[in-house]
Amino acid sequence: SRCLLVMGRKKKKQLKPWCWYCNRDFDDEKILIQHQKAKHFKCHICHKKLYTGPGLAIHCMQVHKETIDAVPNAIPGRTDIELEIYGMEGIPEKDMDERRRLLEQKTQGKWKHFLIFILNLCNMIPL
Repeated sequence: SRCLLVMGRKKKKQLKPWCWYCNRDFDDEKILIQHQKAKHFKCHICHKKLYTGPGLAIHCMQVHKETIDAVPNAIPGRTDIELEIYGMEGIPEKDMDERRRLLEQKTQGKWKHFLIFILNLCNMIPL
């Protein structure tokens, strides 16, 4: 067949904003930060929205004399209240790498299906 496939150079893409605590995707980091404040860093007593897990823990201890030992609404293994995560800042590097790896696998799967489609299309074109 006479199909020509051009492959580009692989770039290390910037990750789209996502919440480390619940794996939700966001289009914008400002929206991610609003989400974190509302879902993960909100005081369950007075409903004040804090910026980080440690901020929430300190607030609860100083204002309400109560200990918070886990980030609310977080998936198992992502509840560490002592991690200083703000938006995309402070996410452990191993988790960033894992996220990149999973997205890469997903993208490769899509490209594979696309290339198979194109090759099948090329084989249908008479020479």
